[in-house]
Amino acid sequence: MNSSHPAKLGWRYLLGRRLSNGVTRAAAAGICVGTAAMIIVLSAFNGLESLVKSSFEEIHPAVEIFSKKEGRFTPDSILISKLNSTNYNWFPILEQKAVIRSNEKELLVDVIGIPHNKLKSFVWLDSLTSELKTEPTQKSIWLGSEVARKLGLIELNGLNSVELLWPRGKEKLTLDFSQTFFREALHPQGVFRINSKIDSKHVIVSLNSLNQWGRDQRWSSIQIWENPKNMNSLNALNDEIYEILKNSAFEMRGPEDQEAAIFKVMKSEGLITSAILAFIVLLASLGLYSSTLLSGMEREPQSAILSALGLSEKKIRLSFFWSGTWVSIVGSLIGLIFASLTIWAQSVYGLISLGDGYIVDAYPVKFSFLQSIKVCAYVILIGMILSFFASKKISISTLRLREKA
Repeated sequence: MNSSHPAKLGWRYLLGRRLSNGVTRAAAAGICVGTAAMIIVLSAFNGLESLVKSSFEEIHPAVEIFSKKEGRFTPDSILISKLNSTNYNWFPILEQKAVIRSNEKELLVDVIGIPHNKLKSFVWLDSLTSELKTEPTQKSIWLGSEVARKLGLIELNGLNSVELLWPRGKEKLTLDFSQTFFREALHPQGVFRINSKIDSKHVIVSLNSLNQWGRDQRWSSIQIWENPKNMNSLNALNDEIYEILKNSAFEMRGPEDQEAAIFKVMKSEGLITSAILAFIVLLASLGLYSSTLLSGMEREPQSAILSALGLSEKKIRLSFFWSGTWVSIVGSLIGLIFASLTIWAQSVYGLISLGDGYIVDAYPVKFSFLQSIKVCAYVILIGMILSFFASKKISISTLRLREKA
């Protein structure tokens, strides 16, 4: 590079022991800390979001198919044929709001009907806290742990029974319960604990039984469970199901769609935090404006000499612009390196622990290279803008040389 090139001159301005160099290094330190803080906090948000997402992926199907009319639907032979042509294990479910009663205690619950041959392999039933050794029957019911606790059925002994009641739809209310409500006496087969939100209001029964009790052969949805950790398989699943449902009366939803409210809150918090951090980085970069102006004032004689030697004022000002830009580049890169090392240390050694009672031992973090590059680009852009305005304020004149002569 030509020694008179503005970029090289700007780099040389950073070297030395002048007062402006000390102010410049302080500005670079502020940019470095701001960049590192922004990357670390965003990585913490990424880690928390990833943890929440993985926890919901374990309790929700990878894909759930619903009718676009938001209600129960009659089994569609074309859809069933297309699903059978895939290698994915799918099954229908039926949901029903009902009141469950036991020992004069009542609770409103969501009854989930699952095909009898899928009950043993259903994910929710992998964590049973109490289970009868007898084989389940068409009258068996599995209770969420909170539902069982409120009904006083934490430990099952085979003698317990519960009653489900739900309205017959548009039938007129009468004093005769048999004409107004469907009513079934069931025997608790097991108690499961999977998630507080699910445990507090869900019970499981056989789909065929629920269809017969309510005299309704329709389905609420179709579920497909895949291994959430196998992202390639999950992406392939989403793509294939999307093609199957294209131009049909059905739509698919994933775990994020099922917990849309939680993820919206998390994304909103992430955006607000990012905005606050971006403002802090802007404030940290303001020192760059002052350091560029001070550097220009200290180097007025040098700038005058360069002007007398034929270097245009535009190039001289451009050199100060490059000086400030170099500071923002170096500061952001050092901040990126420091943040990367900190995130790596946290993920490997768990520097910040959460203590007992949490599903993870240390605060989760997830480094995103693309996100970090965006942060560095933002910091450099801010530095370039401030340096540009500061360079416009720098005075360049050969009168100082004439006065000394």
